[in-house]
Amino acid sequence: MEVPPEDRNLETQPLIDEGIGLYSEDLERGEPEAEYITEYGDGTESAQRAQRPNGATVLCRVCEVSVSLEGRNQQHVVKCHSCDEATPIRPAPPGKKYVRCPCNCLLICKASSTRIACPRNNCRRVITLAGQRDPGTAIRAPTGSCRVKCYHCNEIFLFNTLTNALANCPHCKKYSTVGNFARRRALLFFVLAATVAVLAVILTMLTNASSFNKLYMYPILAALYGCALYTAYKSFNYYTCRKSEIIGPVEGFDIHE
Repeated sequence: MEVPPEDRNLETQPLIDEGIGLYSEDLERGEPEAEYITEYGDGTESAQRAQRPNGATVLCRVCEVSVSLEGRNQQHVVKCHSCDEATPIRPAPPGKKYVRCPCNCLLICKASSTRIACPRNNCRRVITLAGQRDPGTAIRAPTGSCRVKCYHCNEIFLFNTLTNALANCPHCKKYSTVGNFARRRALLFFVLAATVAVLAVILTMLTNASSFNKLYMYPILAALYGCALYTAYKSFNYYTCRKSEIIGPVEGFDIHE
């Protein structure tokens, strides 16, 4: 497959002289096309003799075997003789970036791409790159965002206190409450459990005192008692939930390192 003209202008030197394929696939309407590398060959090196000292090597990013760099000074990537996977030895061309698929295939795509597809027939995985930002990119924090110190691991993370949910620490993956959210939920479930339990008791007394057929009441009573037990359990969980400490609100922009 031929390389698009715009790619020829961006890359005056090939990544690897032979065995390279660039493809494009429109994965999402309105998004830039994603380009990726498939198979790599060693390439001819007569026109690109290295300026590096003899014996220079680099570790393969996949199997960590030493790969010789002799005669490959102008190449962007080298192919490992052990696992046949590519390892970058130079930064990606301007406007491009490297992405390593979980199947170990090294891909190159536009720096603005958010979704790319692995070309290997035994993979065909679609990789979502959304959310990846360059170091130092500033974004405005949502209203209500605060820095919170986790009760379990004492790490600090960002949490929106306006959301009616428990805080899930991204470091230890444990849940805790921020503010009085858990106590309010515990009180709500306790009142609901008490109400359902009282209703179930009253219906039980009326059923026992009645002379009519009681068979149809048993499933209703069982559902009411089950609902009362479940809401009481939820109330207990919220009441015993650990409380994380609010360090302070996030003002203006939050810088992502």
